[in-house]
Parts: sequence; structure tokens; C-alpha cells
Amino acid sequence: MPRLRDLTRFSGFDSRGSHKESFTLFVMPHAGGSATGYLSLVSAFPENWRILAAELPGRGATAGQQACATVEEAVSRLLPVVRDKAPGPYAVLGHSMGALVAYELTRELERTGRPPTLLAVSASPAPHLSGHSRRFRDPRSDEQLREFLREAGGTPQEAFDEPELMKYLVDILRMDLTMMNRYDRGVEKAIRTPIAAYFGEFDTLAGEDLVLPWSMYSEESVTFRSWPAGHFYLFEHTRTFAAQLAHDVGTATENPSSARTARG
Repeated sequence: MPRLRDLTRFSGFDSRGSHKESFTLFVMPHAGGSATGYLSLVSAFPENWRILAAELPGRGATAGQQACATVEEAVSRLLPVVRDKAPGPYAVLGHSMGALVAYELTRELERTGRPPTLLAVSASPAPHLSGHSRRFRDPRSDEQLREFLREAGGTPQEAFDEPELMKYLVDILRMDLTMMNRYDRGVEKAIRTPIAAYFGEFDTLAGEDLVLPWSMYSEESVTFRSWPAGHFYLFEHTRTFAAQLAHDVGTATENPSSARTARG
């Protein structure tokens, strides 16, 4: 089963105190990523937020488990875990591959009558365009996947100098790209949860033309915000990213039936 790592309790963030927490943010990591990769974001969010990051099978704390073959399988495993950990209001954030997992998870959460306040999708093409850059998704040789990691950014240079660590990262990336290569979603009925879509202006994997069609995926508001950076812009602009997400959560909470689409 997937695990949810409580990043607010991990490595020095436990001083925030559970008595303060009144809102939960679920984070779905990118392809090749793991829950602890999002630790640097935690201190930028409001103190009353609990940050729970998903650890899909096959990496990190779940390294010994069988990997999910499809996005649908990942969602089916995540659904009961997320519902169990969200007693109050919450939002779901997904970055890159995690955005599609977050979207499919939100569809299921709506179906069960327990939807999030906001779905935040980051650095991801709209679902029906997820195969647009198939050359980045096809599992290839170790060398080609290392080049993928270099092009996407977000991997420290030191990692490329450590053969065992790089082998570990490449294996996880291949596993995730195999899962993504099987994902095929056409434009279907929009969800009822507001969407906030974020992207880097210089992102070669999810540029503006691939992100803007998220506007078709919610019956409520769909807002957009970009930063002058690449695929992992959120780690370069942590404070403004966290502030924007907190603002969008507040707007969605205060105005549950806002305008159909807004461009920020």
C-alpha cells in the first residue's frame, strides 16, 4: 500500500504542533520522485497546515513493495489512505506525473462524496495532452533516462556522480514512466472541484500551451499562475508558490461557486 509521509513531523518540522493543524495538503510527487523530496516546501506553508506526501509503492519507505502498473491502480490504492487521513478540509497538490494522479484521485474522491477544497496541478499537461511529449515518457536506456533527469532539472549534480544513487533514481523513473505511458484520458465530464494550474514559463515538458487546456476540466473556477523558471520552478520560488497556493485555497473556500475560468 502507498504511505503518506507527514512532512510536518519529519526532520525538524514537528515544532509546528498538531493542535494548530486545521487544514491538510496532500502532495503527489513527480515521476522518479518521493515524498521527502518535498520537505523544503513545508516551512513556507501556513502553520496550521499539515503536509502529507504520498509515497507510491517501489520507492523510499515503500521500496520493497510491488510498483503500481497504472495510474488507476495507484489511485485505487491511495483512495482509502487519503480518506482516512482527511477528517477536515483539505486540498490535493500534484506535480508533473503527480498532477495526473491528483486529478484522477479527485475524480474518485468526488464520486465517494468527500471532495477536496481545491485541486492544484503543477507542471503538467492537461490529461488529454499527457502523451504529447511521448519522447519524454517512453522507458529507454539508463543513459537516456539520465539525460531526461538532466533536462528536467531538479536532480542535484552530486547525484550524477554517485553510480548507485543514479541507478536507484533511474529505476524509479523508468517504473513511473512505464505507468504514465499507459495513461490515456480523453476530455470527459469536468470535475466539480476548483482547479489551480501552475507552471514554469521555460518548462519544456509542460509549457503554457499544454497547461492552459486544464480550463476544460472543472465546472468551477480554473486559475493559472506561472513563474520564470523550468519544470521544478516550485523549488526555486518556494515562498511565492506556497503563498499562491494558500491564496487559492482561501479563495476556493470562501467562493465555492466562483466564475467558470479565471486567468491569473
